[in-house]
Amino acid sequence: MEKIQQEDMRTRNQGPGGSVETSGGKTGPVVEGVNIYDDDDIKGMPKFGGFTKIFIYLVGVLVSCLSIYEAVWGNFEPALQRPLHLFLMCVLTLLLYPSGFFKFGSLKEGLTNIALIFLLFASCLWAFISWTPLYIDPYPTTFGIVMGIICILLVLEATRRAVGIPMAIMGIAMLGYCFVGPYLPRFLAHPGFSLENVVVHTVVGTEGMMGLLLSISVNQIIFFMMFAAFLMVSNSTGLFMNLSKAIAGGYAGGPAKVAVVASGFMGMISGSASGNTATTGAITIPLMISMGFRRYIAGAIEAVSSTAGQFMPPIMGASAFVIAEYTGVSYWGVCIAAFVPAVIYFVAMFLVVDIESRMEGLRGLPKSELPQIWDTLKKTIPLVIPIAVLVILLSKRYSPQWAILNSLLVLGLICLPIKAQRMGIKKIARGLSLTAKILIPIATSCATCGMIVGVMSLTGLGNRLSYMIISISQGSLMIGLLFTMCISILIGMGLPTLGAYVVLATLGAPALNQLGAPLLGAHLFIFYFAAISAITPPVCLAAFVGAGIAGADPMKVGFHAMRIGMIKYVIPFMFVFRPGMLLEGSFQSIVLNIFEMIVIIVPISVLAQRYWLQKITLLEAALFLGSIVLVFPLSLKTLPLAVLCEVLAIAIHIMRYRRNLVLKLQPIN
Repeated sequence: MEKIQQEDMRTRNQGPGGSVETSGGKTGPVVEGVNIYDDDDIKGMPKFGGFTKIFIYLVGVLVSCLSIYEAVWGNFEPALQRPLHLFLMCVLTLLLYPSGFFKFGSLKEGLTNIALIFLLFASCLWAFISWTPLYIDPYPTTFGIVMGIICILLVLEATRRAVGIPMAIMGIAMLGYCFVGPYLPRFLAHPGFSLENVVVHTVVGTEGMMGLLLSISVNQIIFFMMFAAFLMVSNSTGLFMNLSKAIAGGYAGGPAKVAVVASGFMGMISGSASGNTATTGAITIPLMISMGFRRYIAGAIEAVSSTAGQFMPPIMGASAFVIAEYTGVSYWGVCIAAFVPAVIYFVAMFLVVDIESRMEGLRGLPKSELPQIWDTLKKTIPLVIPIAVLVILLSKRYSPQWAILNSLLVLGLICLPIKAQRMGIKKIARGLSLTAKILIPIATSCATCGMIVGVMSLTGLGNRLSYMIISISQGSLMIGLLFTMCISILIGMGLPTLGAYVVLATLGAPALNQLGAPLLGAHLFIFYFAAISAITPPVCLAAFVGAGIAGADPMKVGFHAMRIGMIKYVIPFMFVFRPGMLLEGSFQSIVLNIFEMIVIIVPISVLAQRYWLQKITLLEAALFLGSIVLVFPLSLKTLPLAVLCEVLAIAIHIMRYRRNLVLKLQPIN
């Protein structure tokens, strides 16, 4: 799997304007300019005969080892832990990711980044030394203000390189808001804050870039990234891909179903939409194209499936930890609540892919290309044991750190007898280094999001926008949800899911909760739509990555992804109005709410494609639409009518299909 990722990235060269050239000669946007899985892909520094590679390797190992040390022997003080973590992660970012102002890996690029690293060290050292004194006297000296400004600018620069310009622009805009408050309309106005206040509030303490979110990165998220990294270096992800092929590859549109299953497996580990698309798409998209799928369809299927990986526990795009912190629900409670909607979504995607395959007249992979399912299971089942250990330990309320470390120990023992997967010192060190590299976009996002949240608390912007949502909604939860949905998708365009969620959680979730939405349901609603922005045009990062691999038009991929992922736009509304989907409430309400969601899977999937076994008629479409409409009222009286409409539509469609099939098979006289 790892070799395939490296080969795929080598076949795509970065072009001007942030595009990639595929082997097919087409171009598409690049989300990440660096292949973190390739140790030789270093764009921020000359290689100096391999010295830079070794240095990055050692810094990555140090980041992981510090977190392991803290998990086993006790945490450092926040004054040391957070500036140190931020410094090391930004060092990796500056060395790996190019600035865009110089030739990749040139001496000018290297000297510039070395100078930035020294400035970063000085500013983080100042934050460490001044942490406690600034709690007592929150008025830094002129030197302290300069150091704080340098720290803010360098974190924004690291975010720009690793995450993208939109995230950095949002951070700059929020900082600017601190100073222009007196000149804004009354609704957004505030007295304004001095430079000293802004620097202290956004750099040190519990509400700035070195606050709660960065603490979650260093104490929790890094361990799940470690689990993902060790699965990769042990070649376990390749076995999961083979299992996906064995399970789904032989059915109609087999490669597309492999994409859905594989993305589900990978989503449990990585939880990144664009990362999943790049990882599994490197294999599944060319496979789909070779089996007859049109390029834009192949890219769209992979993008939609990979985006759903963020909904699949146990990681959920690293947002599960943040959701737990914001709601006060345990991490395990968030995972349990998210499980049923995620499974329902993947079932719906399997159906949509089946319909898409029938529309294209495609069959499954030839038997000669399918792995033997029993042989594949024999090889894969041992690798399920570490994941099972992880789930069991989390369910027993063990901390994520201890659960992951014990699961990694089990993984190492499982791989020991298997030569191809055995992990010696070299592989272990590479796994530790890869962990830090995978964490780069998340850590920089956490720092910038912490800055944004700090500004919101300082200026009171969060409370004002929450009041605006309540005011516009006029007490209607549905209007509040629709308004929050639009804001979530707009803010999520170009931002990582974690960043978009954190911003919206401080704005929309309190308002939705006040309008009557369950607390966890409101947060998951925002999280879903922040993730959905990855396949919602005009800025749909997962679709762009899929388009780059497929050599297709990015916007065409985006709009098709939006269409085939239609069920994703309905599920969040369902679990707000039907909290039983989140396994909340009585057993009867849970069963009923899940059944209601199952009822509308087929109608939404069929209507989105206007096709099932064959093209649907107006009567069938009306019946399917009626079943959806009749499910939404919060009344048991309409549910039997919804089921009746769906059964009638399915029966009419199947009978018409069989009749047409018989007519086709009859000999022509």
